[in-house]
Amino acid sequence: LFNTLAQLLQKEKRDASKKSQPTTQGFEVILSETKTAEKVDVQFELERKIIELLLLYGNIEEDFEDLILEADEKGGIAFKPEIVKAKVFEKIYLDLQEDEIEFANESFKGVYYELITKLNLDEEFQINNLVNELDPEKAATISHILMEEEKYQLHNWEGKEIYVKEKDQSIPQLVSETILNLRRHLVSLKIVELAAELKMEGNEERQTLLEHIRDYNTLRTVLSEKLNRVL
Repeated sequence: LFNTLAQLLQKEKRDASKKSQPTTQGFEVILSETKTAEKVDVQFELERKIIELLLLYGNIEEDFEDLILEADEKGGIAFKPEIVKAKVFEKIYLDLQEDEIEFANESFKGVYYELITKLNLDEEFQINNLVNELDPEKAATISHILMEEEKYQLHNWEGKEIYVKEKDQSIPQLVSETILNLRRHLVSLKIVELAAELKMEGNEERQTLLEHIRDYNTLRTVLSEKLNRVL
């Protein structure tokens, strides 16, 4: 996604040959202990949601609408819808791999790779069988996620007295929404990181940093527009 956007943005620059392309390393964000609790919570909740989707719907095959970036006649950015048939675990794995996104939470990371491996090898995947094969810590993580999901459903139904739409009626939407939110969150973290570098005195790469911040802001806008289309 970022490579495609970078190519489109490059057409708008007058002296493209003298400017380097930004890299996809922006997605390889490591959250430090100094990050605010709010940002850590966002990352935590999105990673937990991905695990939940894999547990509940991993082997279900769906039609996913991918919005492909391309340049329109005026040189601007346009979206071209493309339907891709895939299992939920395949869609999640390929999207995260494409952007080189790594889980920040070590427990979720371990469970994620266990789930992807199991779903890839076993078409008759059963949660109970997996839990019995895992070490106690990973098994507890899975059990907690499933319990939280059940409590959430009850809270919405009994507490707010509203109708809770069955999740299997909009699985592609749930998956796409979660992945796009994670991508946008990581891009926002990268912008904060670059802005901090920009404030350092004597930074000789100021112009390059400004260009990267501008490009990441454009990418964040694109992701937000994609998210609005999904919702």
